[in-house]
Amino acid sequence: MKKILSLSLMLCMTLTNALWAKVNIIPLPTQVKETGSSFVLKDGQTIGYSDASLRDAANYLQQSLTCATGFKIPVRQGKGTITLTLCKKGKMEGDSYTLSVTNEGVQAQAATYKGITNAIASIRQLLPSEIETPHPVNNVEWIMPTVEIQDTPNYAWRGLMLDPVRHFYSVEETKRLINLMALYKYSKFHWHLTDGQGWRIEIKAYPELAKQGGFREHDGCIDTPLLERAKNENDVTLEIPSRYYKEINGEKKYGGYYTQEQIRDVVRYAAQRGLDVVPEIDMPGHNEMAHRIYPWLSCTGHVTGVYCLGQERTMEFCRKVYKEVFQLFPYEYVHIGGDEVNRSVWEKCDKCQKRIKDNNLKGVEELQAWFTREMEKYFNANGKKLLGWEEILDGGVTKTATICWWRGDHPDITQRSTAMGNEVVVCPFSFCYFDYGQDDNTLRNIYDGDIVPTDLDDNQKKLIRGIQANIWCEWIPTEARMQYMVFPRALAMAEKAWTPRNCQQWDDFLPRLREQLKRLDRMGVNYRPLPKE
Repeated sequence: MKKILSLSLMLCMTLTNALWAKVNIIPLPTQVKETGSSFVLKDGQTIGYSDASLRDAANYLQQSLTCATGFKIPVRQGKGTITLTLCKKGKMEGDSYTLSVTNEGVQAQAATYKGITNAIASIRQLLPSEIETPHPVNNVEWIMPTVEIQDTPNYAWRGLMLDPVRHFYSVEETKRLINLMALYKYSKFHWHLTDGQGWRIEIKAYPELAKQGGFREHDGCIDTPLLERAKNENDVTLEIPSRYYKEINGEKKYGGYYTQEQIRDVVRYAAQRGLDVVPEIDMPGHNEMAHRIYPWLSCTGHVTGVYCLGQERTMEFCRKVYKEVFQLFPYEYVHIGGDEVNRSVWEKCDKCQKRIKDNNLKGVEELQAWFTREMEKYFNANGKKLLGWEEILDGGVTKTATICWWRGDHPDITQRSTAMGNEVVVCPFSFCYFDYGQDDNTLRNIYDGDIVPTDLDDNQKKLIRGIQANIWCEWIPTEARMQYMVFPRALAMAEKAWTPRNCQQWDDFLPRLREQLKRLDRMGVNYRPLPKE
């Protein structure tokens, strides 16, 4: 076994050393063969696609190639100078792709649309970093090294979560993050759309949720410390954006929300780039804002943040909200939240106690489990799968629910979730909370760390859907601050999710990262600089 691992490591190191010469792709591809020549992108060349389902991908590639070059590169069905081809499933699976770059042209092949967009990400990275400039650039020779790439991700779920509730991010700011995610082959954009401080998604059955709940007063627990830091540190990225302030009924309030058409726009944009958008509507806790709008959702009629699960009116509200969410997001997963619920509220509620008694539940812990199961039935009846933070394990959960493991306690993943047969998305706060502070060791600690526990047996390993990093935004009020906290950490996380653990070598990653920073510079990303050597 040691000999096999040693040979595998040598293969990975040999591969990466080859990549240093001309190919600086992140995440590290499975196999790369350089053929010692080059392909030159020129005006008038074409992009072809083999199947009508790839037209959006071809248009995405066209946008990626024409903005900086100023070239006209028409898109057409059939063969092109660059051709995108769907192959039969079985030859390749899932997000895998092959990419062949010769003197004459480029051939990208995959069994799925997402495989093709992953190939496009590699095409973008093979071109000079100037290709990412958002305006025409002169005096650049648009050369790609000739290569043969075969590439397969280690995990299907390669995610980033953005929290626009504590501080709002516009559609355009959100799209810029999604474009960066596509460049580094992320597959899931987890959108945390509701929480105690706000409600960011339009729900037509309950319009005041967004109209009122999308805006809040000055929050002394969040806003005041940020403004003090911005002043003390002389850092404008910590200032709360004035453009998100609005006068409502004579009061100055802060925030915003996404209309359903804007939601559809973001979903289309992400889908074109190969990303699923996973919405999170947090229930039954973290709902202080919903209580302010509709007090009857609370057990007491006051703001507790926890829904009253003893009344059918609450259950009808939840179903109606999720029904509209299902229609907006055409993907299999919807996130229920389920974390940090103050269940003690239910102990004093006659309606909730009756619900416990009528369903032979043992207490408030099982009441939340009952709610989660009821919602999962509704999700499944509408063709969706339920995803939740690991607290949904409390009181029992079905094996078909997927767990976001965030607290980082090994017994939670080894003895509770995977041991119970649940699939898991791994996002422990120790590595994956990008709102946490950074120092000069943070990036390497992420890259060298065992984000997925190493003590899982083979059956448990099969239940790991993948890895996700979370961007909680209490202390991240601006896009520039968000970029500083996320990049280049997100590049390390992308490789952790794509490349097998035994092929991850920091000394191989770092030179490729330095090249990628030039690309981020071109895109205007406010990343945290690497420590000086």
